Amino acid sequence: MSAAPVIDYRAVRKQYGSFVALNDVSMQVARGEVVCLIGPSGSGKSTLLRCTNGLETIDGGEIRLDGEKLPAAEAGMRHLRRRMGMVFQSFELFPHRTALANVMMGPRTVLRLSEREARQRAEALLDKVGLADKSGSWPSNLSGGQQQRVAIARALAMEPEVMLFDEPTSALDPETIGEVLNVMKRLADEGMTMVVVTHEMSFARRVADRVVVFERGAIVEQGSPQQIFENPHTDRTRAFLGHLTWAGD
Repeated sequence: MSAAPVIDYRAVRKQYGSFVALNDVSMQVARGEVVCLIGPSGSGKSTLLRCTNGLETIDGGEIRLDGEKLPAAEAGMRHLRRRMGMVFQSFELFPHRTALANVMMGPRTVLRLSEREARQRAEALLDKVGLADKSGSWPSNLSGGQQQRVAIARALAMEPEVMLFDEPTSALDPETIGEVLNVMKRLADEGMTMVVVTHEMSFARRVADRVVVFERGAIVEQGSPQQIFENPHTDRTRAFLGHLTWAGD
């Protein structure tokens, strides 16, 4: 990588008791790059994202955002967390706020934008994710795919440098998965730096610049989608991919 990485993982280690969730993970994410993390459930992919966003502390190594080391203390993480948007498996919208109010909340309370500025930003982002007509809807009246698109708009409202997606389609019905993946692909096409934990191999193959394969808390291999899916170098990657169903690809 010629330019300094946006995210730099250096021998990151995370343990829960005797269980090693991340075992000396080292990799870099360049600005504008889309990196998809794949591998068996429980292999450390989501843990890495949660450590990136400071939701979990690490037990060894370090993570740097634009060269700045992520601090261990929660107070020190707040200003760095603003620069990273995160979208979870569950949508985690505020149920008693409309779609528009959910998207406005961060800009109003954290960025201290005026009501007018926050509303304009939120309306533009709901339009961007195809939900301009749902701004007044409550989350309970939205489909899962619509709720997840509101969650993406809410994360984008903070104007993050990096977007982290933790299996954003795993809780969705098959018919709504495409709505969310299409929004994510448009973000990638616009140059957003993205780290995506996903089981949607067709998305990883089509959108990722790089695919990183995890197993038992460690990186097994990484490379271009073409290399990983068509010519994997390790038996463990071949075994993982061999167990997948590729219907719809």
